[in-house]
Amino acid sequence: MSVSTQQEFQTQERRSRGVLAAGTAAEGIAGIGAIVLAIIGLANTLPNYMLPIATIAVGAALLFEGGAVTARYTNLLTSARGRVDMREFGIGMTTELLGGGGGLVLGILALIGIFPLVLVPVAAIVFGASLILGTGVTSHLNSLWTSATEEREMVREVTKEAIAAAAGVQFLVGLGAITLGILALIGINPMALSLVAMLSLGFSDLLSGTAIMSRIMGISKRHSV
Repeated sequence: MSVSTQQEFQTQERRSRGVLAAGTAAEGIAGIGAIVLAIIGLANTLPNYMLPIATIAVGAALLFEGGAVTARYTNLLTSARGRVDMREFGIGMTTELLGGGGGLVLGILALIGIFPLVLVPVAAIVFGASLILGTGVTSHLNSLWTSATEEREMVREVTKEAIAAAAGVQFLVGLGAITLGILALIGINPMALSLVAMLSLGFSDLLSGTAIMSRIMGISKRHSV
């Protein structure tokens, strides 16, 4: 690799890390917002408003994450072409973006009073399905990222284990959100179950954003030394 090509690659890496940092920070903030709103709603304070707004926050968090991850991993996927199934990654990231956007629209419709106790449970199911479908893709992408960085073998292995654990949590949260959404749709305490679903999804967004942000900060510190 020539010096100019290497410099260009490093510049693109710094920019993509910046985009990912901004996206994951926004995801974490949206996750915190969803948590706070869901707790306020569960405390029976304006639940009819807290629930759809929390839904909008979760949808926005998924959009931020999907967009940031897509931007960050473009170079990695290009370099990995031929070693991974590109269609799998494309489907996974598209699912996350579409799920976040669709759930956000459902939250807005619920906020203006259009069947909120139907649309929000549907949004919970959409969010949960997006998390489950995106779990494998996120795990593979993070593994590519870990392998592409200059770290000791032990550090890489520990990081991969942590990523696998986070993916497992994301899968369980997605499955729980789908279950709660279905129960709410069939009329079993829809307000409370929908709020609990948004609370768990908010925690998932917060944990995901925090984990990736910590990873970025660690890499940035090593490159700045």
